[in-house]
Amino acid sequence: MHPIEHLRYVARVHGADPVEVALEAAEGLVHMVRDPAAVVVSARRMMEHHPENAPLWWVCAHAVTSMEPRGALRECARALSSDATSTVLQSELPSDGTVCMVGWSGHVVDALVRRGDVRALVVDSLGEGQDALRVFARRGVEAELIAPEGIAAAVQASDVTIVTAKSTSRDGILCAGGALPLVALARLFERPAWLVSAVGVHLAPALWRTMVNDLCGRPDPWAAGHDVLDWSHIAHVVDATGLVAVARHLSTVSCPDAPELLRRSAI
Repeated sequence: MHPIEHLRYVARVHGADPVEVALEAAEGLVHMVRDPAAVVVSARRMMEHHPENAPLWWVCAHAVTSMEPRGALRECARALSSDATSTVLQSELPSDGTVCMVGWSGHVVDALVRRGDVRALVVDSLGEGQDALRVFARRGVEAELIAPEGIAAAVQASDVTIVTAKSTSRDGILCAGGALPLVALARLFERPAWLVSAVGVHLAPALWRTMVNDLCGRPDPWAAGHDVLDWSHIAHVVDATGLVAVARHLSTVSCPDAPELLRRSAI
């Protein structure tokens, strides 16, 4: 397949795993690095088609800013493919404990399935909680879907509350809708609140603010399906290196600033 057709396919695909989309984008962009202008235009168009795919935005930022884009793209693909966040979370979960989570998170679901001894209380978010319940039911994980009126009791009954970052920057955290009340209640009930922050979700501040504005900057923000959290809401971060303090996590993640990606393409 020609690289342009490959990237058009990536731009138009919907419903696929965000990391898989980012990996496909990296593979397509590798074959276009001799034409920097085409890389920039292709990256913009993919980002516009995938406004909440932080790993894709992260890959695109590296592609357009690196002096060695081929090597940078290969390194991004390697980092995404070898992300150990799920394995770390699996080892950190409390034995025979109960966790409260919101919606669908591949990393959390994978860790709970592999552990098998942890109960999940899943707060629904845009129907994604049902997806998690179906996986848990097939894999024999004890889980229950929590209605909005039961959120406080679920957090209080849990050993740890876990929310997953859709994207982060030093300015804040973008999560699925429902994450903010979970972490606020965790603080109220003095329960630990963990943020799962996988490889590729950390963006430069300008990129992150653009993503947040695109997704949440609407007349009815309550219908956006996303919550924006401050880092002060989070007790610890689960990333590829371990269960770490927020300050340590922020010192180990980065994303190049790529203002050229914020210009809108004619599509």
